[in-house]
Amino acid sequence: MKERGLIILNREFNEQWLPLMLEGGYNKLGLHSLYPYGGMEWHMNWLLKKQTRELIDKFENAGIAVEQELHSVDWLLPRSLFACYPEWFRMNEKGERVGDWNFCVSNEEALEYVELSAYKYALLLRQNSHNYFLWSDDKRDMLCHCDKCRHLNGADQNMRIMKSILRGLKRYDAQAKLSFLAYDDSLALPTEKPDKDMFLEFAPIRRNHLQPIDGDDEKNKANREMLLQLLKIFPAESTRVLEYFLDVSLFCDWDREKAAALPFDETRVRRDLEFYRSAGVERTTTFAVFMDDEWRKRYGTADLMRCGKAMREI
Repeated sequence: MKERGLIILNREFNEQWLPLMLEGGYNKLGLHSLYPYGGMEWHMNWLLKKQTRELIDKFENAGIAVEQELHSVDWLLPRSLFACYPEWFRMNEKGERVGDWNFCVSNEEALEYVELSAYKYALLLRQNSHNYFLWSDDKRDMLCHCDKCRHLNGADQNMRIMKSILRGLKRYDAQAKLSFLAYDDSLALPTEKPDKDMFLEFAPIRRNHLQPIDGDDEKNKANREMLLQLLKIFPAESTRVLEYFLDVSLFCDWDREKAAALPFDETRVRRDLEFYRSAGVERTTTFAVFMDDEWRKRYGTADLMRCGKAMREI
């Protein structure tokens, strides 16, 4: 794999990760935030700290690209605006405007607000990479059902959001490229054509994580077929697969108190990577959330190293 990445939580980011990533052969680190820990608002303030910037510089000087991978809509279009502009927000299936998740992707004022917020994000971020990862909200079945949106599937609603974000990013960075995250509501085939500077990020969270993706499991059949269809729309050479090989949080149902050893199967991981490579994908990242200092002291780093080795060799 050309790109071999980990995604960890901002609060788990420290200098201890640098030698581990170098030993494992990883060359990309994504920093992620969760809503219970302050979401994107806390993340942005944390990024502006002097010590955070200095730590990021250490990783990048060692050859590891550091990027932010964030569910961002609640920051790009704050829900506090609902009281003033309810028409900007989504309509639920009952026909009610609600200021909970995502927004109305047919409202031009809302799209413009998101575009300007994305410009502000790029100004604050000042990242070296031209790749940006600003995702829709992390919640299923939260599409807009107004008369203008209801005919749009999740991928098409996400496409409109991403096009607005990309316009804003390009105000600051003419070379900006933006992830189109195929995940939950947006894990569908878009009918709206992506911008040439969008790349696919395929995140099969609902797959069977204990069976190979090219096997007979019905969930995995559906996910791999979806990827192959998406690769007819997005170029394989720029596509990223976002996997869950090392995601302690997924296997403990996002309850840190229940964090346990991973059911890591190197044979299965290698088979997955071989399938992705056969489809033309050479960029793979895995979540490693909750694999913090305490977890590694208890369970070690063998899985981390085996995963990195597999990514290097395939």
